[in-house]
Amino acid sequence: MRRSIHLIGFLLLLMLVSACSALPGLRVLSGEEGAESVQDQVVQTIDLVMADKDGYTDPSLIAAIDRIEAAAAGTVDIIEARLDPETRVFTVDLLINMPPPDFSTIEGQVAYYDTIRHAVELTWLGTMYDSEGADVLSVTLLDPAQVATLDSGEGIIGIVNTSFSIDRPAAMSYLSQGRSLNGFYDMITAGTLTLTSPSTTELYDGEPNHPLSSLPAG
Repeated sequence: MRRSIHLIGFLLLLMLVSACSALPGLRVLSGEEGAESVQDQVVQTIDLVMADKDGYTDPSLIAAIDRIEAAAAGTVDIIEARLDPETRVFTVDLLINMPPPDFSTIEGQVAYYDTIRHAVELTWLGTMYDSEGADVLSVTLLDPAQVATLDSGEGIIGIVNTSFSIDRPAAMSYLSQGRSLNGFYDMITAGTLTLTSPSTTELYDGEPNHPLSSLPAG
């Protein structure tokens, strides 16, 4: 029975690979949509370029975010994390920097989606204490792109890629039982973990509250 569950997860992985173009955010992340075309779409909203982020965040949360970024080895840069006491949703917005994936092999496909899984799981793990009081954990992946500004030189914008939402107890249960690519996508199949991606290019327009570090070039 377990083998069949793993097969479902793997088939879903292949479906995600083949249907990547159905998620505009993933088209950017996977390199199917060039950076130049994206920059052309956002140049008119240059006021959304992210500058230095001085918003106040609880010191313990800042420390947790720093640990997540260190564990991700330069793959992610968290720019905003906060709990909305009204909706009881703990949201994290992060820039993810990934080299162009190799979709020509199964290994390359698996490595690509495993990097995404790893980034989301690290975020759940690293903010579990600070997200206490939340009912839902929401992690949004942003694709970083550089644009030229009129008065500040090169700036970085965040293009909304894909959001992962899960009930906090479900995330805790998953993390306590071990982590794997099959298990991650099993949750998607079961509807425990939901994915959303904008149908058109959408820029991050939140309120950054964690200092921006430099991501290595992909």
